[in-house]
Amino acid sequence: MLVLQGVALFGFIPLVLWLFLAQPLGPGWSLALGTGIIAGHRAVAGPWALRHARERCIWCGRPGRITHDVPVSGRAATVVFGACDGKHEDAARRFFGFVDAHRLAIGLGIFVPLAVLFAGTVLRALGISSLAHDVNAFQFRLVVAATVVFASLAYRTAPPARDPRSAFPVHNLILLGIRNTLWVFRLVGAWWLAASAWQLTRLAGR
Repeated sequence: MLVLQGVALFGFIPLVLWLFLAQPLGPGWSLALGTGIIAGHRAVAGPWALRHARERCIWCGRPGRITHDVPVSGRAATVVFGACDGKHEDAARRFFGFVDAHRLAIGLGIFVPLAVLFAGTVLRALGISSLAHDVNAFQFRLVVAATVVFASLAYRTAPPARDPRSAFPVHNLILLGIRNTLWVFRLVGAWWLAASAWQLTRLAGR
């Protein structure tokens, strides 16, 4: 049951991305609805992740027998998550160690293109933007995909963090388990990178 709940909560993330990138309701309403979903999702998914922190493995997402602890310090408090064995504890600590060490670069790679996409959409909704939405969506997909694919592979090079810290919201990673979320990042990121390369090839051939 917990696994299905996590999957259902995670499903709102691709929904928001679709609203921001496809803008099926137009720039204004799509952005407003997506922003509202983000706020509601944080209010629901955050407490859910904390409530079940010790009931599921933070790495693989499986509920059951938890044998190891992974305390993660956030902005407000330290939350003790569970891991089903020592290997998964080690992997989670490596991931948090890598992300914490490279938090500035990762933050820039995600939030700068998001800010550009957000600002461009607002300006389009107001009728004063000269930046085409396909160009704006392209820069978001390219930069974010490169960032998350790199992070999802390079974390293995980091040593396990003795005191894991997270500068970013942890609950989005916990919904599926970190390992499964990283696979989503790799697959979607690879798709976005391939689509971006194809788009650049087509533009170069004109």
